[in-house]
Amino acid sequence: MGILELSQRYGRQNSRQVVNAAIREELPGGAEVIDRMKKYGDLFVAAQKNSGAFSETEKSLIGQMLNDLQRVRDVMGDEIARRYGLKPKLSPQQQNEATQ
Repeated sequence: MGILELSQRYGRQNSRQVVNAAIREELPGGAEVIDRMKKYGDLFVAAQKNSGAFSETEKSLIGQMLNDLQRVRDVMGDEIARRYGLKPKLSPQQQNEATQ
């Protein structure tokens, strides 16, 4: 099954949305990772726009959490890619580093 079949299955157009929908539905903890990425992404944008509302430490922690969640999402995305014969995003070395 390729990206076209996944698109039809999950009713999405964009390949990132398709992979995120598959992560959400097929992988344990996937929904939580995608939901938290959205929340931290929104916080990150708010921290950039309202510089006085967040300390530098808070901004740094939000950025670190978002990066950590992105690494987890990338590993999950590569699992979906493996299952459906798609090109993985991470190299084997990057996957190994992300899971340590």
